[in-house]
Amino acid sequence: MAEQESHPQPPDEPRKYSRGSRVRVGAVAAIAVGAGLGAWAFVAHNNDDSSSPAEPAAAAPVATTATARPIAPVGLSAKGLRTLTASIDQPIYWAGPKPGYVYELTRTSTGKIFIRYLPPGTRVGSKQGTELIVATYPFHNALKALKALTGSKKLAIPRGGIAIVDRGHPQSVHLAFPGADNQVEVYDPSPARSLAIARSGSVQPVTP
Repeated sequence: MAEQESHPQPPDEPRKYSRGSRVRVGAVAAIAVGAGLGAWAFVAHNNDDSSSPAEPAAAAPVATTATARPIAPVGLSAKGLRTLTASIDQPIYWAGPKPGYVYELTRTSTGKIFIRYLPPGTRVGSKQGTELIVATYPFHNALKALKALTGSKKLAIPRGGIAIVDRGHPQSVHLAFPGADNQVEVYDPSPARSLAIARSGSVQPVTP
């Protein structure tokens, strides 16, 4: 109990960043590369798979090209995360609140957003790779794009979405929903937990 009290509470308001600040993705980038996190690699893997027909170019997801103001890794409470959501121009997906956890948010200049669930005692920016991460990637017609992929089993999930497990990295499950120009990736070191979270219906945009 005393150990938890020694750690400051996450802020309820996101920190301000200058327009010229650069994101030092750091730990998230290292974890992402090591775990195979990244929707682009997932699509390329499927389209280049010699065991399945090549996807037509029209079926491949198209990334949003607009740039975004980067946000360096910052630890937020659930309230702080909701406050941030109200102030930016894109949705942030997460897997819902988890008591006692801090939500480490990073946004890149291309609009990719990572929410890393940090248990009590874990510092923001740590390189520990055992945490749940929910990533949001700008994708045009994401649901149509995932449905068009060949050689992958599509799983129906709540709210009319679908989920696909990355065959090369089973810790990652890719999701898309009707009417959303975003692909979501759920990563957990345990493939079973990743899939359970993806199918639970808890993955949805943070609401202010």
